[in-house]
Amino acid sequence: MIDNMPSSREQVLHRSIRDMNFKLYPAKNERSILDAILSEARLVAGAEAGSLYLALNGHLKIVAVHNNRMDASDIDRHLMGQSIPVSMESLVGLVAISGQAMNIPDTHHLPTGAPFRINRDLDAKTGYHADSILAVPLCGPDREQIGVMELFNHHDADGRPCPFEQDALEAITTLASTAAVVLCHEFLRQRLRNAHLDTILCLSAVAEYRDSDTAQHIRRVSRCSELIAAEMGVSAEEAAIVRYASPMHDVGKVGIPDAILLKPGPLTDGEQEVMRRHTLLGAEILGSINDAIFGAAREIALDHHERWDGLGYPAGLKGTDIPLNARIVGLVDVFDAVVSRRCYKEACSLSMALAILNQDSGKHFDPDAVRSFLRVLNAVLGSYPGLAAA
Repeated sequence: MIDNMPSSREQVLHRSIRDMNFKLYPAKNERSILDAILSEARLVAGAEAGSLYLALNGHLKIVAVHNNRMDASDIDRHLMGQSIPVSMESLVGLVAISGQAMNIPDTHHLPTGAPFRINRDLDAKTGYHADSILAVPLCGPDREQIGVMELFNHHDADGRPCPFEQDALEAITTLASTAAVVLCHEFLRQRLRNAHLDTILCLSAVAEYRDSDTAQHIRRVSRCSELIAAEMGVSAEEAAIVRYASPMHDVGKVGIPDAILLKPGPLTDGEQEVMRRHTLLGAEILGSINDAIFGAAREIALDHHERWDGLGYPAGLKGTDIPLNARIVGLVDVFDAVVSRRCYKEACSLSMALAILNQDSGKHFDPDAVRSFLRVLNAVLGSYPGLAAA
């Protein structure tokens, strides 16, 4: 019975894979996923430091770095974002090309005939020395090379430096396989979300093109709404939902007659009443889809013309009774309309647009949303080339 008990290393590996999955499940972005993977690998191997490289266009780019002895600012300055060509001249390049893990017990005495060299440039810059290295490939389900994980400087139970054990190599190889599958799924999810957004933008542009504007309007509203949502303290996931949902804010305009939608002059009271129906039409179009993004889009389409003081439409909601996403998009939509040329008006200057936002803060607009908009103004103006100088 005792002989069948798992070894201590097996127990640690099993726990690490389990814990890594627990950490990855709530992870909201690629960086947190990479950090979770590297943390668990270091724990299993007893490594003082480690790096993750992703294979991109013939290069290996450093996307995560941990080091118990280096300051985080030094790591970002010297390491993060650096890339090297995939070639056999470097250890990580050799591992990526061969698909085989390598355990270097002493970097100062490489195996005879080793085609690679240990890059000591960073040692001089950072003062950190890698004496032992464990490098394993990250291979996807179809054996495609995703990247390489490098672990540095193993320590024994008493904290003394020593080479990585062979069973650590086997454990980290198993862990790396699990990590590679997770990364493949994350990359696929990102591609699907990007394709999702592109589809939303294309469909939303149908209504916008009828309004003699361009698809750039909905792209600007999308980007700026996400900036403001993040500044107001919502989670990264919630801010991303605003980004994906906001392009559909005026989808109901597809049901408004061109004679009203494209009218170059002021609308009559009756025409204004018809125009206001686009909020209800948009909510009706989006209401049948059971999805978080489309649920937010329905909310935005319905309520982005409500006002903080209760004088908006269609329901006359007031203050925080108006959904936050709708308050944000309503603010950005007005700003974009003011600084853009429309069939019925010329574009206004940035100073005039800001004066309108400040004047209507607490009346038309949520004061917190206005303050957040002003705090991220420089980032917002990135979507309006030339506006700041106008």
